[in-house]
Amino acid sequence: MRSVILLIMTIAYWPVAGAASELVLVGGATGNQGNAVVDELLERGYAVRCLTRKPEGKKALRIADRCAELVQGDYSDPASLDLAMKGVDKVFFYSGYSRNELAEGNNVIAAAKQAGIKHLVYSSGAAAEPGKGVAGSPKMQIELNLVQSGVPYTVLRPVAFMENFDGQQQRILANGIVESRSPDRILAFISIRDIGFFAGEAFDHPDVWLGRAENIAGDRMTVREYVDTFSQVMGTEIVYTRMPLEEYLAALPKPIRPLFQWYDQVGYDADVDALQANYPGLMTLNGYLVATGWKDVGHQ
Repeated sequence: MRSVILLIMTIAYWPVAGAASELVLVGGATGNQGNAVVDELLERGYAVRCLTRKPEGKKALRIADRCAELVQGDYSDPASLDLAMKGVDKVFFYSGYSRNELAEGNNVIAAAKQAGIKHLVYSSGAAAEPGKGVAGSPKMQIELNLVQSGVPYTVLRPVAFMENFDGQQQRILANGIVESRSPDRILAFISIRDIGFFAGEAFDHPDVWLGRAENIAGDRMTVREYVDTFSQVMGTEIVYTRMPLEEYLAALPKPIRPLFQWYDQVGYDADVDALQANYPGLMTLNGYLVATGWKDVGHQ
């Protein structure tokens, strides 16, 4: 078994007004979601312990510079999870797409139960919603196992990430948007920053979020409105090409074809009107594109 090394970095930590006193373990802290959650929790005044496979790596050390405690561990190593959760009040984790995803998620749940964690927030995915999502999804089974475990929980189900568009400007300018979905199909989007926000809200307001599973999104629109948003922001007409589903799927790697078939036939959804009413600072797709340098690139 891999030896577990607890690396406690020098911490300069000053709680802000109204800061929480709990210690939160953030799994996958060097990934995009983990980083967003770390930033949000530190801003809210939590003490944060970050789980990472490589605490000596550049990404982990950058987290340490933001006043976090690093612990070496791996979802596949139960002993490392047991050690990482010692003295912890709350846990955030999300699982990547891997052949061991279900086993790793179950390890986190078991360690949280053993440690008596007060609140476990799991970032799943809207395509894993029980009864509606992709059949056989490991994330769906992790959700079900978490609910049955007795561990106090919140499940956040993000929709499509706005960050998926990063680096796609020239491709969209040259080729437009190619999809299999009809122009009136509903799409939903979220910024990874806002996943961190919702995790912070869940921890800050357990009376609202404990025992709750929620699809989370910052924006919702039809395919036609989605294409129009790119045209308006980029300052040029973006062409939409609708491909037959089978042709579209054939161009994708086989492992992700079931997910994209689900996108076409069912698709992401969330109660965006209610979420925006309760949390008016959520990022919209238009706002994200402007903030990340898409404005008028069609004129450059």
